[in-house]
Amino acid sequence: MGEIQLRAMSSEDATNLIARMAHDFALDQVAAGNWDAADAQRLAREEMARLLPQAERTDGMALLSAFDEDRFVGHVWLCLAPRIAQTGEAWLYDIEVEESARGRGYGRALLAAAEAEAARAGATFLGLNVFGVNRVAHSLYETSGYEVKATQMRKRLGD
Repeated sequence: MGEIQLRAMSSEDATNLIARMAHDFALDQVAAGNWDAADAQRLAREEMARLLPQAERTDGMALLSAFDEDRFVGHVWLCLAPRIAQTGEAWLYDIEVEESARGRGYGRALLAAAEAEAARAGATFLGLNVFGVNRVAHSLYETSGYEVKATQMRKRLGD
């Protein structure tokens, strides 16, 4: 594995990614018990439209494709501004290694590339959220030096 290179995402790739992220986000929200399945896809599309109203051209957002030499290995979505100006913190909205490239260290390398991109933009911190059931991501973040800032908990009652 070489060094991960991040490149600005094409408009077509961004459109496809946003649709897939909305779909996956809806499924995650339903699985977490946050949204009703009947409304989840609509709510997820609305959230993506709010966060990325101009897709890959949205000010302060970076949708980046990740490559190992010329091989596409994943993507990252960073919020760089205005968060950095307000708090010094960039935000990692999404990071994913292509399924065919998993288990080879690309997750850690992609995370390091995202951190470097945020630092180049002036961030002193990189924040993120991760669903509680995503143990692989929890392990990656913990072993990469991330600290828990808050924990949300809940218990289903009555059943």
